[in-house]
Amino acid sequence: RTTTPGETKLLASEVYDILQSSNMSDVDNVNEMNYRRRKAQFFLGSTNKRAKTVVLHIDGLDDSSRRNLCEEALLKIKGVISFTFQMAVQRCVVRIRSDLKAEALATAIASTKVMKAQQVVKSESGEEMLVPFQDTPVEVEQNTDLPEYLPEDESPTKEQDKAVSRVGSHPEGAASWLSTAANFLSRSFYW
Repeated sequence: RTTTPGETKLLASEVYDILQSSNMSDVDNVNEMNYRRRKAQFFLGSTNKRAKTVVLHIDGLDDSSRRNLCEEALLKIKGVISFTFQMAVQRCVVRIRSDLKAEALATAIASTKVMKAQQVVKSESGEEMLVPFQDTPVEVEQNTDLPEYLPEDESPTKEQDKAVSRVGSHPEGAASWLSTAANFLSRSFYW
């Protein structure tokens, strides 16, 4: 009841093809069945048609200063949704809009002059392969009106007498058996 009529029809045709393929041993029918199965899984999954994920192997991504350079280059590209780094293997997983080409990411990273990107793809056997990008730069649409980040320094507390105190920080003589027990528990257990 949660599927749409189109999805139900597609799943029914997949079941029909499976039943028919048990009688036929033709390779073409099996390939068509596999195609329909992938198509059915596409509709059943929670994929986002407007975003895709690209895995990049970045030569030269070996310290935090180069990571910052790479972050700045990727943030300037219009269409980049998010990215995460795997510094141990010099990889970056970038989520981008579906209309943005991976070559644009490589061009932005190459603009740093100290790093070069290759796309990581899986072969039919499941092994990872590095695919180099062409050396011809792709025009990259820049984010021009990026907002400034909020400052990270904490504001000092102005009214010390109204601050919340920690358990066990009572002045001498004000401690009761309950606060002693709470203090013991908070020091004894890892929260």
